[in-house]
Amino acid sequence: MSSIETLQSVVARAVLTTGPADILPLLAEGCFDPARRLSIYRNNTLVSLTTTLKAVFPVTVRLLDERYFSHVAGRFIRSSPPQEPRLSRYGAGFAPFLANFEGTAHMPFVSEVARLEWKIAEALDAPLERPSTLIELYEGLSSGSFALFLQPSLRLLICRWPALSIWAAHQHGGELDGLADLRREPERIALWRHGDTVRFLRLDPAEFAFWHVLRRGRGLEAAVARACCHSPEFDIPRALTGLFVSELVVGIHRAKAPSNQQERVS
Repeated sequence: MSSIETLQSVVARAVLTTGPADILPLLAEGCFDPARRLSIYRNNTLVSLTTTLKAVFPVTVRLLDERYFSHVAGRFIRSSPPQEPRLSRYGAGFAPFLANFEGTAHMPFVSEVARLEWKIAEALDAPLERPSTLIELYEGLSSGSFALFLQPSLRLLICRWPALSIWAAHQHGGELDGLADLRREPERIALWRHGDTVRFLRLDPAEFAFWHVLRRGRGLEAAVARACCHSPEFDIPRALTGLFVSELVVGIHRAKAPSNQQERVS
């Protein structure tokens, strides 16, 4: 490791821990002693990362109370510091941390809401692609077997608690009174970026299986088969039309004979 990389590693460790002894000999004397200057930098770093987490998990902040959230965030930051320079990508491990943290483990719905909020952040950070049309679908049907490409922002998750209901209740115009009888109830959620906002959809087990298989690129036939395992009466035309109406399909992967090579149509 180069000297600059070594120095960066030592500084990062000192900033994110309470033991600055390794770095103090490397700091030049100034108006303030090295330990005080390091303490100021450590505090600024903690505040900056905590602010980032609050921006990504606003409903989680409200569920925990802002002061307690800051405490939990500080514990998370010290155990899981950023691994890349983009702050927009920081927080991926926060929901699992909440699920196992001694102060929040007894409130499992909090980590479920945090999972949802991280997926929202991922969707908003994903690119938007031009949606395909139903005409392209009909052309694909006439050409044989095919798979569908879906928007890269699409996220699917199964929550053990009604995370989307909790999140929605905390939005402007939401009904917090509806959470008075909160109880464990699973939700299958699809969410994706639409412009600068996010759209949500609750799915039944067959729909979720259908979307999940398509998102993995395993083809329409496999997606229909999996959906029909959950519901033999699965409405295939309705499901396909819904994907196009929601502008989720961005391309068709056609099978070409005789070479059996495939092409993407956008």
